[in-house]
Amino acid sequence: MKVSSFNAQKLSLLSMQRMNTTPLNWSAASGTALSDILERERIEFVHAGIFDTEGVFREKRLPVALARRYLAEGWSFIDALPYWGPNDTVRADRAYRSEACQLDVASLRPYPFEPHAALLVADYTGDSAALSPRALLAAQIARAHQLGFEPLGASEFEFIILDETPATLSAKNFDQLQTLAQENCCWSGLYPAAGAEFLRDYDHCLRAGDIPLHHLCSELGPGCLEAALPVRQLATAADDAALFKLFTKAFCIQRSLTASFMAQLSDTHPGLGGHPSLSLRTRTTDVAAFHAADDPRGISIVCRQFIAGILQALPELMPMFASTVNAYRRYVPGNWAPRTATWGLGNYTCGLRVVAGAPDDCRIEFRLPGADTNPHLAFALMLGAGLRGIEQNLQPPPETTDIGREFVHPAIGPLPRSLLEAAERMQRSTLAADLFGAEFVTHFTQSCIQEDITMRRHVAAFERKRYLHHV
Repeated sequence: MKVSSFNAQKLSLLSMQRMNTTPLNWSAASGTALSDILERERIEFVHAGIFDTEGVFREKRLPVALARRYLAEGWSFIDALPYWGPNDTVRADRAYRSEACQLDVASLRPYPFEPHAALLVADYTGDSAALSPRALLAAQIARAHQLGFEPLGASEFEFIILDETPATLSAKNFDQLQTLAQENCCWSGLYPAAGAEFLRDYDHCLRAGDIPLHHLCSELGPGCLEAALPVRQLATAADDAALFKLFTKAFCIQRSLTASFMAQLSDTHPGLGGHPSLSLRTRTTDVAAFHAADDPRGISIVCRQFIAGILQALPELMPMFASTVNAYRRYVPGNWAPRTATWGLGNYTCGLRVVAGAPDDCRIEFRLPGADTNPHLAFALMLGAGLRGIEQNLQPPPETTDIGREFVHPAIGPLPRSLLEAAERMQRSTLAADLFGAEFVTHFTQSCIQEDITMRRHVAAFERKRYLHHV
């Protein structure tokens, strides 16, 4: 392996392109008026927006005076976002209108790409609220609070950095893509050394956007990195995960690179995971609810019930964490990704990896989602299904202690193998309607089915190569 293969010279040059990488002095104490923070930090512009169904942040750059007005009087945004699809296609032709929305004061954070700028997340307050992934998660968090729990979360993403720009990708018809590193270099000490300035600036960018990483390392696959995000209250953790993708993509574009979060970039690349982790603490005593010192495995009854709730729901709710056709390519044998509803203590081959040990470390890592997952939906599934397990005193199947990728528990059954199968199953699910509302389930599954139809209409070059002379 040679340092030159990492394109170290380009990384060094790219690191000279600076941005607003100095974190703002955010110290928004509870009860502090947001307008006071804007004044104290000398904010000039606010990037205000809404997460669409895919988890993409759709925003408007507002002068701070206008943002103050909208904070006082209310804001509005076109109600098209629930119908927005990949490549800015619209899934339905309807009479779109402006819809009232509310700026979430608690979501305020520095905007890392512009000095004296902030970012605010908004939520629809009209009919579109029932279709909003962020609102779905908020409803499940409210359920947790009613049961006496405070949910905490964090995400871990694998992504590939391509030595490509939008122009080169288009010129190549998105084929024969060049990664920034040419060899596998999983957990390598060489890659971080060769690209130290680049990685340092990237870390500074994320910190400037209030996403201080737990760790950053190279992963399996040429040009692949893994980033673990900080543990936060669940609403913030989901926003962190969605904005992490945005910040990463923007950082790379500024340097004539492209960050890919596709679950399966190609048949020669490894699948990319996007793993949410979740834990519960009691609200009154602030005790780790998943930990039990007197249990031989170190996990509580509540943790087992939570595991059972998720596992039982997975066959019916798979689109909540795998809503693209590409997501299901990652579940093909040969990838490291789990493909079944299993659980195991520390077992990376299971769908749910349970981490025991110290009380504050006890958590459930959901290893089925790919890097393309919508974090608000994935967390909503975990929390909603897990709380149902607690409410109904569900018991999990036996722990999987061996390789769990293909093992199917008879009481749970296999998971869907395609987006169409998963969407049709969720469409019929009374469990999905009970947890997330019939209106959302109908809308969301129809979107998934339409996406499947769009992809099935497309004939790839590989199909012509395989069948043209043989049928």
